[in-house]
Amino acid sequence: MGLLQNTFIGLRYRHWTLLETVAYFAKGVSREWRIAPQFFQNLYVKAEYKGRTKRGIAIKKRWLKHDGNKFVFDINGVILPDISNETDTLCGLAHCFEDTFLFYINLNDNYDKELVRRYDLRMTEGPYGYTDGAFDVTVKKGDVVIDAGSWIGDFSAYAAAKGAIAYAFEPMKDIYSWLCKTKELNNVKLGGVKIYPIQQGLGDTEGEFDIFVNDSGGASLGINRKQGMKEKISITTLDKFAEENKLEKIDFIKADIEGAERDMLRGAANVLKTFAPKLAICTYHLPDDPEVLEKIILEANPAYKVVHLRHKLMAMVVKN
Repeated sequence: MGLLQNTFIGLRYRHWTLLETVAYFAKGVSREWRIAPQFFQNLYVKAEYKGRTKRGIAIKKRWLKHDGNKFVFDINGVILPDISNETDTLCGLAHCFEDTFLFYINLNDNYDKELVRRYDLRMTEGPYGYTDGAFDVTVKKGDVVIDAGSWIGDFSAYAAAKGAIAYAFEPMKDIYSWLCKTKELNNVKLGGVKIYPIQQGLGDTEGEFDIFVNDSGGASLGINRKQGMKEKISITTLDKFAEENKLEKIDFIKADIEGAERDMLRGAANVLKTFAPKLAICTYHLPDDPEVLEKIILEANPAYKVVHLRHKLMAMVVKN
């Protein structure tokens, strides 16, 4: 899409502020014409942060509710802890809110391909579901879900509300503490253990690695980044995790791990071959993600059918 179209979509559908919209357009023009691109990039970052803060406040006003002696975000039965006093974390929720909840809230959880392709252009990164006849990449009751890059557990809480069991992988210490609060709130509400927080990342090897993270609170960042604050984290492979925990099935994998998706898939080759889970994987972090991720999936299990959206791929093995 062109700069003008992206700018219009941001203002019209993604609820950008006027300052955010102007800064985005100026950033694009400056990059194209090579006129002080870093200055306008910094200007846009500041404007975007203010815009996210405003959208976070709007989410707080609509969804923060009193529950006994505490406040929680209750998003049509999906429960998240009160993060409203953590500005960076609230901005993170504003960034990913529609990707996780728009179809659940406004479209009765209907991920029909025509709806998905129509709304995908308007969303930040796009939804984690897609249906086209027998091709049905959605979370079902009874599913075992792997949430790679679970952040505070928004997708895991959504999956739990759908009747699934979620293994939520979040290696970063501070964010993991929020994930544990999300687990406690949903397990109490749903009357059983529905979310299992795992303080590890998923990759293609095991060990401890330095992770470089920014201070936006928006997501877990990949181990290859060389900017921001450094934190040592534990990494395992999904194949190893499934073996050690004697998992009898894995039905759905959601992954948004800032460029480490390819490593996660390589470390899940046996899971892809044996369990053939449905996949909703982000493909926008690295330029060759769409091609590389599809190749890894098909090498592990050639029976997969892969559908590419703007920033994600959906894949499953359609059974006859």
